[in-house]
Amino acid sequence: MQFKIIFIFLLISTNLCAHKDKVIAKNYGNIKIYIKTGFNYSEIDKIQIIGQLSEKLASRLQYQDTLLIEYIHDYIDNFKDNLYLLEPNNSNYKLAYGLNLEDPIPSNHQGLSVRIYADSVDIVKILHLVEYSILNHQNLSKQIIKTTMGYNVYEDEVLLEPLVVIATNEKLIEEIFNAESSKSIKDIISERIPIILRKHYGMEIYWSNNTFFFEYKNYEKRTPVYEIKDYYYHLFPNQNFALLFIDEQSFYYLDDSNNSPKKLMTCTVGSNAPIRTMNFGDKVLLQHWRDLSRINMLLTKKNKVITKFE
Repeated sequence: MQFKIIFIFLLISTNLCAHKDKVIAKNYGNIKIYIKTGFNYSEIDKIQIIGQLSEKLASRLQYQDTLLIEYIHDYIDNFKDNLYLLEPNNSNYKLAYGLNLEDPIPSNHQGLSVRIYADSVDIVKILHLVEYSILNHQNLSKQIIKTTMGYNVYEDEVLLEPLVVIATNEKLIEEIFNAESSKSIKDIISERIPIILRKHYGMEIYWSNNTFFFEYKNYEKRTPVYEIKDYYYHLFPNQNFALLFIDEQSFYYLDDSNNSPKKLMTCTVGSNAPIRTMNFGDKVLLQHWRDLSRINMLLTKKNKVITKFE
């Protein structure tokens, strides 16, 4: 039976050799968000939450001009360092065109921008940057300096030289990150921000107070299932359960039960790209996103991953 299932899975699968980055751009009132990433990571959910909350924060601070939050997700970890650039009088895209200073993108001379090049973001910390930029827009240019970003990339077995970039002073960024949240930020992050909603029943996700909550909805009743501060990505092989990955290979199986301890499991087909899944009742096939021959099987009733099939 197992061989038959695997054969069907391989037959209908396609080998995704080509890959193109994902770009998402949205407006929330006077807030523009932009993210460039590789796959459906949780960073996409986070930047959209940041956009929604930044609109509320800007309203509280009576800021009506455009504010751009531009995020390049370093999902393959090219750089050792992160970049944060708080820029006044410019809400044009910049990092979207690369980090090369020799061909700068012209400013549109209006609004503000919070630019990020990082492997992950913390929602509340980015809200700190948004609030600081609005309240201190007249002094932002004084904190912009030339600095370097060190590579993690080798070319011909030689580590690439650090890249010279423009960024906001790292010391100031750390001070902003470590500051206590204002009352305005504390108020808005206490709201429930939906990420995945179901019409009648199934697993839902929402965010509040810097925590992601997984709940099972059964019409009007919602059962808490799991909560976590951050994670890599989630998958829904079936709307009734989720696979919650915390890194490339480790994940939790979450169903409608909240009374059993959650077991962290490992699959050997994981990579920096989300795996592919196919649901067969109490079995879920887990496949490497490129290599069709690399397959694990999740036995949901046993909360167990197997790599060999009989």
